[in-house]
Amino acid sequence: MKIGTLEAGEYGMASINVGRYPSGGAIYVQLHCEDGEPLATFSTNLVPYGAKVNQDEFNVKVWGENEQFVEKMMATGLFEDTGRYAPTGNVDSPIWRMTAPAHVPQ
Repeated sequence: MKIGTLEAGEYGMASINVGRYPSGGAIYVQLHCEDGEPLATFSTNLVPYGAKVNQDEFNVKVWGENEQFVEKMMATGLFEDTGRYAPTGNVDSPIWRMTAPAHVPQ
């Protein structure tokens, strides 16, 4: 489900899409280019590995190719930082919450 758009620098505008991972049911957040091609998966599925998130929360992949999108994603107002983290091995993954209940996938 598309919930918004983001100015993605050299990639132009990107749509922000959400759904649920098949394994564990956590929210996924993906960015897609205007032509529909996948740009980045902004979330990471840590629930199968013991991460505790509420139905309106997700683990954020803030490293690697996603670093450039973190501030822009937060600036959309679609998400808020819970202040909680889940360990992923070498880094901790922040847990963000969806700000609008209508945007929380079923």
